[in-house]
Amino acid sequence: MDGMGLGMLVEQLGELKLGELLDTPPPGLDEAIAISKVIQFLESQEYSMFTRIVFDTAPTGHTLRLLSLPDFLDASIGKILKLREKIASATSAIKSVFGQEQNRQGASDKLERLRERMVKVRELFRDTDSTEFVIVTIPTVMAVSESSRLSESLKKENVPVKRLIVNQIIPPSASDCKFCAMKRKDQMRALEMIKSDSELSSLMLIEAPLVDVEIRGVPALRFMGDIIWK
Repeated sequence: MDGMGLGMLVEQLGELKLGELLDTPPPGLDEAIAISKVIQFLESQEYSMFTRIVFDTAPTGHTLRLLSLPDFLDASIGKILKLREKIASATSAIKSVFGQEQNRQGASDKLERLRERMVKVRELFRDTDSTEFVIVTIPTVMAVSESSRLSESLKKENVPVKRLIVNQIIPPSASDCKFCAMKRKDQMRALEMIKSDSELSSLMLIEAPLVDVEIRGVPALRFMGDIIWK
C-alpha cells in the first residue's frame, strides 16, 4: 500500500488499534446479546402472556461489565465506522479487497442496530418500574464482601436493588455434630457482617436454608420458593 501512495492510510488504520477490539470479545458481551434477544421477545405479541422473566446473571465481574457494555460499544462502533470512512476514500483497488460499498453499509447498519439494542438493555436494567436486581450470596466473609462491592456498583449505575438472598444457611440443630456447629457459627459471623455493612444493611435480607436434596424440577423449585418468598 505504501508503494501505491497509501502509506498515510496504513498509518491511520494502525492508529485505530482494531486488533484490540476484535481479538478478544469484552466480558459481558454474551449475556448482553442474550438479554437483547429477550427484549425482542418482550416486544413481540406472541410472548405477551408472560408476567415475569428471571435472568441468572454471570459472576460479579461479568455483570458489572455488562452494565458498562453500551458505552464500550459506542466507542468500538465509532472506530469501525471511522475505518469505513477511510477505506471509502481509498483507490478502487483497495475497495475491491474490502468489498463493495453496499456490503460495508449493511455491516455498519447491523453494528448500529446492535448498539441500539445494548442501550435498551441498559435502560431495562435501570427501569425501576419493571426491573429489580436481587443479589444472591452465601454466608461466607469473602462472598459477603463481594456482594457489598456489587451492591455499591449497582447503585452507582442506578440499577434498582432491594433484596439480598443468603443461600445455604445451615439450620440450628440439637445434634452433637461439631462440624455443623462450627460451620453455623462461621455463617452467623457472615450474617452479622451483612447487618453492619453500609451497602447491604439497607436491603431486605432473605435467608434460604441448606437443604438435604438438590433443588431440581418444578416441585422442588416451588418448595424452595415457598421458603424464600413466604
